[in-house]
Amino acid sequence: MAPDIKLDVPVVDTVHLEGIPGVIERLLQECHDIGKPLLDPITLTYPDSVVTHLDGPLRPLAELRLYSAFSIVLGPWEHDDPDHTAAIDALRHSRHHGVLGLLSGEEELLRFRVDAIPERPALCDAIESHLGWRNDPRNWHINLVRRGKLLLAQVGALYFSRRFPEMRRIPASTNPVVGALMIRLLKPRRGNTVWDPFCGAGTLLVEAAHTGLDLTLIGSDTSPEALAAAHANHPLFPTGTLLRANAAALPARPGTVDRVMANLPFGKRVGSHAANRTLYPRFLAELARVLTPDGRAVLLTEDKRLLRASVERTRDVRVIKEVTVSTGGLHPSAYTVERTRTARRKQRTPRPPATPSPNNR
Repeated sequence: MAPDIKLDVPVVDTVHLEGIPGVIERLLQECHDIGKPLLDPITLTYPDSVVTHLDGPLRPLAELRLYSAFSIVLGPWEHDDPDHTAAIDALRHSRHHGVLGLLSGEEELLRFRVDAIPERPALCDAIESHLGWRNDPRNWHINLVRRGKLLLAQVGALYFSRRFPEMRRIPASTNPVVGALMIRLLKPRRGNTVWDPFCGAGTLLVEAAHTGLDLTLIGSDTSPEALAAAHANHPLFPTGTLLRANAAALPARPGTVDRVMANLPFGKRVGSHAANRTLYPRFLAELARVLTPDGRAVLLTEDKRLLRASVERTRDVRVIKEVTVSTGGLHPSAYTVERTRTARRKQRTPRPPATPSPNNR
């Protein structure tokens, strides 16, 4: 297990944040929002990473949600450096002045592993002989990998599986980085009612709770297995409510739900395309019924043509944005859905009082 990492001690280092395609542009924007003097310069390494120079405490970067791996840049991969002098010098610098110095006390030696990269045995030998660190592929503090032309040292304590809370998972559970993206697209406001009608193990509910916006969280599903996992994760969204309910018949009054988020069944790992042909239109009709005038939904699916067709056949809602991501060998899209302008005007316009019938005068 990785040691605690000190987040408030100033350091100087060049770091690499690895995201996933579709998410990286928003990660880049969040880094620019932090900006100088902590981060400068900031560059996008296509297609899935941000490189920046860190001069200050680590906490603002560590608290970002849209990256999966955090690494120290050791420099370009050098084929003409058989002794790996540049990599050793970069590791030594980071240990004394940079992020690696935050991992443990000076007396504790770091454990490392080296990914399947050229000259791996020689690099392992160089680290052991020059730095005295221990090669331990099963219990490492840093993992040396190659990304494009760069040699990196991934920091285990900041890998996504350690930054995000430990949760019960089920097949097709939402990748937590994708979940963080979906919450960004959802744009919840303080006090909103936020519903996940396909909640599964509750990954999106946990991410919504992390915003600290005092949201009214509701999760529902038809699967007992999914709800059992969600109940196990309930301490991570303690004020949320879990229900067994069909997404095509939500127990909600019309126009009362501010935000809807859902990882829909794709018809691959969960469900089938044939079932989705019935489910999607019914769910979209229900979505149009329960959303408030300014309501918004973010729906993740790889059954893209069907989702778009279902939205087009549903009155009063429209797709305003599509973001394609890559996760687990799949390439789903997150669709942002809102009411049409006409529907918003109709819903906001108060109805005139009913004219009393002659018999009731």
